[in-house]
Amino acid sequence: MNCKSIFLTALSIAFCMATIAQREATVRVSLSDTGAIVAPTLHGVFFEEISHGGEGGIYAELIQNRGFEEANIPPGTTLKDGFIFPPATPHFSLSGNAVSDWKMEWPNHGEFPAWTVHANGNAAISELRTSNNPLNDATPHSLQIEISKADAANTADVINEGFWGINVQANENYNLNFFLRGNYKGQVKALLVAQDGTILGSCTSQVNNDVKWRKYVGVIKAQKTDTKAKFVLRFDRPGTVWLDFVSLFPQKTFHNRPNGLRQDLAQYIADLKPAFIRWPGGCFVEGITIQSAPDWKATIGPVEKRHSTYSPWGYWTSNGFGYHEYLQYCEDIGAAALYVFNAGVSCDFRSGTFAPDDSLQPYIQSALDAIDYAIGPVNSKWGKLRAANGHPKPFPLQYVEIGNEQNGPRYAERYNIFYDAIKAKYPNIKTIASMGIGDVNDFTLKKMRRVDFADEHAYKSAGWAMRNFEHFDKYKRGAWDIYVGEYATNAGVGAGNMEAALNDAVYIMSMEKNGDLVKMSSYAPLLVNTNDIDWPVNLINFDNAQSFARISYYAIKMMNENRAGINVKAVVNIGSPVIKKPAFAGGIGLATWDTKTAYKDIEVIQNGKTIFKSDFINDLNNWQFVRGQWGVNSSDSSLQQTAEGAQQFEMLKNKSFETYTLQLKAKKLEGYNAFIIPFAVKDSNTFYRAHIGAWVNKVGVFEKVTNGYDVSNISSTVNLPDSIQAGKWYDIRLEVGLDTVKCFLNDKLIMTYSEPVKMFAIAGKDDKTGDAIIKVVNGYGDAVETDFDLTGFAGSISKITQTTLKASSLNDENSFAEKNKFVPVNYSIEMKAKPLHLSISPYSINVIRISTK
Repeated sequence: MNCKSIFLTALSIAFCMATIAQREATVRVSLSDTGAIVAPTLHGVFFEEISHGGEGGIYAELIQNRGFEEANIPPGTTLKDGFIFPPATPHFSLSGNAVSDWKMEWPNHGEFPAWTVHANGNAAISELRTSNNPLNDATPHSLQIEISKADAANTADVINEGFWGINVQANENYNLNFFLRGNYKGQVKALLVAQDGTILGSCTSQVNNDVKWRKYVGVIKAQKTDTKAKFVLRFDRPGTVWLDFVSLFPQKTFHNRPNGLRQDLAQYIADLKPAFIRWPGGCFVEGITIQSAPDWKATIGPVEKRHSTYSPWGYWTSNGFGYHEYLQYCEDIGAAALYVFNAGVSCDFRSGTFAPDDSLQPYIQSALDAIDYAIGPVNSKWGKLRAANGHPKPFPLQYVEIGNEQNGPRYAERYNIFYDAIKAKYPNIKTIASMGIGDVNDFTLKKMRRVDFADEHAYKSAGWAMRNFEHFDKYKRGAWDIYVGEYATNAGVGAGNMEAALNDAVYIMSMEKNGDLVKMSSYAPLLVNTNDIDWPVNLINFDNAQSFARISYYAIKMMNENRAGINVKAVVNIGSPVIKKPAFAGGIGLATWDTKTAYKDIEVIQNGKTIFKSDFINDLNNWQFVRGQWGVNSSDSSLQQTAEGAQQFEMLKNKSFETYTLQLKAKKLEGYNAFIIPFAVKDSNTFYRAHIGAWVNKVGVFEKVTNGYDVSNISSTVNLPDSIQAGKWYDIRLEVGLDTVKCFLNDKLIMTYSEPVKMFAIAGKDDKTGDAIIKVVNGYGDAVETDFDLTGFAGSISKITQTTLKASSLNDENSFAEKNKFVPVNYSIEMKAKPLHLSISPYSINVIRISTK
């Protein structure tokens, strides 16, 4: 190697080292400078019947449609052309007497969802759903089967598929119950059958012409394992049989309770050590119509006598996991109960039907009765029933919420009526007022006479928590506390990833440092059966046989296990690397959303020189057309996108730029919005973009796209000076810097985006151990060399531990295949000198505990 080569190699290495120069930071913690107390109730959980989180989820029942009622149309609706419609009555939140045009697709699963019949050999079998001589009024239909030519060798099967299969494990016992009547004398064999037809286990009941309904019980012990098994009732004699309420439970449930909960899912929640559990919703509380809203009284008592409820998320729930089971679970895991009841209004985002203002008394009484059932004395009406159901002592009900996501003056007036009635009888119960979807707002609050807690819902996009770390600092304090009843980073993060966890952790820190205001919170949604995904991001994923918790679950768990008793002052100073890596390196593209648009004269300029210029007539092959209908208009040499719909997109092939100016001309042809200019394009599914004329041609905003279709705002919206006019050419310019992008329209700056600070820290003191607790999130892709300047300690430092939850990429996430790939890891730290120096890993959530002698 010659001297010139050695020099160039050394220069290259030096440049690379400079390019990836690490950031440095200082965190100054003063243990004697105390702030707000952190509420021990800060972390709770919220359960809603969504995505089969209960039915086919945490509720351990293995049979789907056990009462043969799931072909029923929900109360208060009519079926027409494959849709269910609410009654044409006024909507609660619309002005005047306006009626919602909402409708809901009704899936046709036949008369017997999840059930089939099959004849073996020469036997014959037919089925009919009948309401003749029902088991009880909660299950008015039963399965009538006609069996002929059946014997020991020629049998008739009634088959249930479970919830996307039945998880059968070898050497485990399964408790069977079913009701039967009819003209039949012979054996009924209950079988668990593998996908290949292998019998995994069985038990037999003898039937002898039961004219009246009779309950049969048995235990099936599995000899083999199959996670996608089916349940079969096999008949070996001719006859007519009516069958109802077929139930199969694993004997091993959480705390081994009958009619209990699935062990792994219940344990995940218990391990979070939640201060409370909010139940049963959510939109579920409201119902798709006021007639279909849940009634807690239908969820207690013998399970076969419980009426089903139709979830707004599109399926029936048997209410097996009912009010009593919910209260029992709260007690089992040491959590307070937070019961949400209907305020006489159905879901605002669905039908919005409601009970008239002068007809609220039944709803008020129902709420009072529910409280009585939970905490009333054993000589009260409902306390007596609780005792009869096996629980004489009161349950840990401490909170009630009046409605869900209602808001505005009309709701406030209803809230006042409920509040007064509840406080008159139960003054120690804390009441929670809904604020709709979004922040605490005067629109709702100013009409409420007294509020204990205001429920703020915070579904945010990637980056929001980091850009708004001071969100709660800015709140005007009042005579009420905040409960963040639903929060999640759920846009721009796919189905959930490390970027979501980092933002969730920062959001939790923002709540914790405002402990004088924010006293309660719960992530949402909690559970998702991956066979029925209704919401983009959920905390605990499962199917019928396995489960895993997302990185955000472990972030919440870390934060709660290391919750300080009181905040102390922490000041973070972050330096910039000597040479920054360009934040927006990548390609460029063109896009539209519900708009037909023309683009031309695309030019990329770097250091005053044009390094790319479009020529759609001669060089169309430079572009990759991903979505949409793109074509060249030869009259003006423009490229036009003429398909309707969202997310139409094309990208420049094999080109990447770092810092540059992108300029072009754009013309709206027709449609709702205007122009979308992608930049920092990594691939056809991942890029940033400037959206000019979003929200039906009203605003400008910078956005981030992941997975092709997941869009999240990364900047605040700005109002356009004028709406974009069709048929007019506009000049657009993006100035893409190291960490800032400026967007110009006709040479006027309309919006700017800069990469936010991505390192955050708070500190507090453990009021039980006296430990200092420092929480640090590093959202940068590089380690941050950090000095911790610690003052105010009463004694000398005896022990330092660090718990770190980290990943190598923002897209990393746990999975069924690697459920514990990203979990917290504990380290012991030696303090060799002052200040304490730690290298905070990229993409990491950290808790540092410092003990003194």
